[in-house]
Amino acid sequence: MKKRFLLSTLACGLLLGATALQAKTDKKVLVRNVMQQEVKNHKQAPKEIVTGMQNTFQALKALQGNKKDEAKKALEAATKSFDAALKVNPELDLIPIDERFQAYEFLGSSKVISARIKLAEQLLKAHDTQIAIDTIAPLKDELDITTISIPMKIYPLATKKALDALNKGDTKAAVAAIAEAMNSLVVFEAIVPTPLLATQDLIVEASKLDKSKKEEAGKLLQAAKEELKRAELLGYTKKHEADYTLLNSDIDKIQAEIKGKNEVEKLYDKMKVDMKKIIDRTRISKMRLPNPAQEAAAETKVNKFEKKESVKAKTDTPEFKKEVHQDEKKTLK
Repeated sequence: MKKRFLLSTLACGLLLGATALQAKTDKKVLVRNVMQQEVKNHKQAPKEIVTGMQNTFQALKALQGNKKDEAKKALEAATKSFDAALKVNPELDLIPIDERFQAYEFLGSSKVISARIKLAEQLLKAHDTQIAIDTIAPLKDELDITTISIPMKIYPLATKKALDALNKGDTKAAVAAIAEAMNSLVVFEAIVPTPLLATQDLIVEASKLDKSKKEEAGKLLQAAKEELKRAELLGYTKKHEADYTLLNSDIDKIQAEIKGKNEVEKLYDKMKVDMKKIIDRTRISKMRLPNPAQEAAAETKVNKFEKKESVKAKTDTPEFKKEVHQDEKKTLK
């Protein structure tokens, strides 16, 4: 009981005091720049598609209020809008209709992150699971970009299906068809790790410095290594991945060269290219859909682990009984 209380106290202290360290670069500006670029690159969906979706929502609302005539008019308007869009471009497929941003910030150093992870491991061993969750929950330093797209090869068909059902007087089937249309919306998620943006920014800043400013360049590169380490501990990249080890090696080479002849122009160019690779690889968009294959793979891993633990328990039981028997003999003596 004392052990658990001690771990809980440690967790509370760490949770309250872990984010005091200030960042060495303005991460909020970096995140804002990414958001502005995303908005700039985001192509507005054709007006007919937006109108068609709005009409579909109105139809569902009308059906929920048992206003069948109103729902029918809305579905007719939706069908007309979608048909107009597809007439202009029959090849329309996934069309982005909405983009949302969510930023998370954690200012703790790599040492603080490492301490939290170790504490969470101790808490889990002590079965203080909820405190362990609270300990690692804040370990997010990223920009999440969510893009919702309408599949034009599926959504309009479901809308027509709903209209056909309603014309036949089957309200239940109409609602189901609209639900089918809405469930066909595709969600893409991209995660942009802020520590990697900061690493890139620090490298660029160091590359701009005059060669005479060796100490300042060294500090910026050391700060870049720290951000790269934070990215690794936060799970945005892996320590043994080629891109990660290559970038660390690039920084080491420049740090060594600065102290020597200081001929670093080509080294900086190479490092910028390697940095872009790691950022591009990390922020690949992922479709957020149920993945039966992935779930099955995860379940297989869990079952394999449980089976291993079960075998281990069976192996340990005779040894445990032997120790108990020896203890009983000692007690009798």
